[in-house]
Amino acid sequence: MMTKSIIVSISLLCSLVMSAQKEYQTLDAVMAVVGNETILLSDIEIQKGQLLQSGYQPSADMDCQVLESILFEKLLLHRARIDSVEVGEDQVQSELDRRVAMFAEQLGGEENLESYYGKSIAEIRVEFHDALEEQLMVQQVQQGITAGLRITPSDVEEFYASIPADSIPLIDSEVEVSQIVIKPEPSDSEIQRVKDRLNGFRDEVLAGKDFETLAVLYSEDPGSAVKGGELGLVGRGRMVTEFEQIAYNLKEGEVSKVFKSDFGYHFMQMKERKGDLYNARHILIKPKLSSADLQEAKVELEKIAELITSDSLTFQQAALTYSDEESTKNNNGIIINPNTGSIRFPVDELDPQLFLVVDKLEVGEMSAPVIMRSPAGDQAYRIVKLRYRSEPHRANMKDDYQLLQEMTRRGLSDEAVSTWLEKYIKTTYIRLDGDLNECEFEHDWHPAE
Repeated sequence: MMTKSIIVSISLLCSLVMSAQKEYQTLDAVMAVVGNETILLSDIEIQKGQLLQSGYQPSADMDCQVLESILFEKLLLHRARIDSVEVGEDQVQSELDRRVAMFAEQLGGEENLESYYGKSIAEIRVEFHDALEEQLMVQQVQQGITAGLRITPSDVEEFYASIPADSIPLIDSEVEVSQIVIKPEPSDSEIQRVKDRLNGFRDEVLAGKDFETLAVLYSEDPGSAVKGGELGLVGRGRMVTEFEQIAYNLKEGEVSKVFKSDFGYHFMQMKERKGDLYNARHILIKPKLSSADLQEAKVELEKIAELITSDSLTFQQAALTYSDEESTKNNNGIIINPNTGSIRFPVDELDPQLFLVVDKLEVGEMSAPVIMRSPAGDQAYRIVKLRYRSEPHRANMKDDYQLLQEMTRRGLSDEAVSTWLEKYIKTTYIRLDGDLNECEFEHDWHPAE
C-alpha cells in the first residue's frame, strides 16, 4: 500500500510535470472540496498517471489512495491561507528556474520544451507561478507539523520494545569501510600538451571555426561532445565550482581561457544567458596518466601503509594527512553511504570494485594498495580498512541504533501528522462527490452527516 507521505511527496514533485497536464487538461469535473480548495478529476488523473509512470502497480483502490493524498495536500494549503503563510517571490522564482531547467534538460533544451508544450518559456513560467507558490506554501505547513520533533534514546527504546518479535527487521550483512586514496598527477609535460592543444582549438574558434564541430571531434566529455559541446540550460549549483565560476563571468558569445576542473582542462563559449540560467558549450580534454605516474602513487601509498603498520600513524591520522579524496579525508577516511548518510553499507550496496577488496578482509585488517577508478573515470590507488562487519541478524539496539532511531522518527512523525489531521479534518468543510464517498480512507475524510 502506498503511504500518505509517499503519495504526497510524489504529488508535490510531479504536479507541475507538463506531459501529465497536457494529457488530462480537458478533465475538469469537481470531485471534492476542502475548505475553499477544489479537487478536480484532472488532479486525480494527473497524479495517477505520474504514479504509474514511477512504477507503481495499479490497484482497485488506487483512486481512493490518490484522492486521500490530494485531500491532505489541499487541507495543508487551506491551513496555509488561514494562517497567512507567505513564500517569498525570490524563493518562487528560484524554484521556477530550477524546475524549468530540469524539464528543459530532460527534453533536450529550451526549444524542445517550448515546442513540446506549445508555449514560450516566459508563458510557461507565468502559467506555473501560482501553482508552484502554492506547493511551497504546502511544504512549509507540512514541515511545520514535525518541526519541533526531538527523538530521545528512551523514545527509541520504547519503539523497539513495541515491535513484535516476529516483526523486528532482518538486517543483511553490513560493513563500515575506511580508505586512503592517492591520486597520481600527470606529468608537467602532459599537462602542457593538453593546454597547448586546447589553446589551439580556442584560437580556431576565435578565428571563426565552428565550435560544435571541434567539440564533436575532440571533446572528451561523452555527455556533451555528441551535442557539439552544449550543456543545455543550467542554473547555480549544477556544475563543479571551477566551471561555474567561469560561466557566470562570461557574456553571451564570449569564449573563456583554458581552465582546470576536477574533470580535466576545458574552455567554453557562452551560448546564451537567461536570468540566473545559462547555456554554454565546452571542450574537455583530460591529461593522460603514464604507467610511471601510477607507479609513483602506488609507491607513495606503500610508504603510508608502512607507517600505519609500524604504529607511527593511525589509519585515521594518515587519511587526514595524506589522502587525496576530500569526501573521506576529513571524515578520518570513513566512506559514507550516499543513499542513507550512514557510515554503514549493506554489502550489496558497495561499489563492485570496493566489494572485491572488502570481501577478502577481516575486521581491522588493511588491504595492500589497489587500483581504483573514480566516477569521473580517473585512475588512482587506495588502501582500504574494514572497520566493522555484521552478520545477517534481527535488528537490535546495540548494532542498529541509527536504523531504529530513524524508524522511531518516522513513527513519531506519522503520529504528529495523524494528530494534526484529526484536529483540522473535524473543523474544516469537506465535500466528496460521486463514488468517492464510498472510499475507505486511512483517516476519516467523510463529511459528518
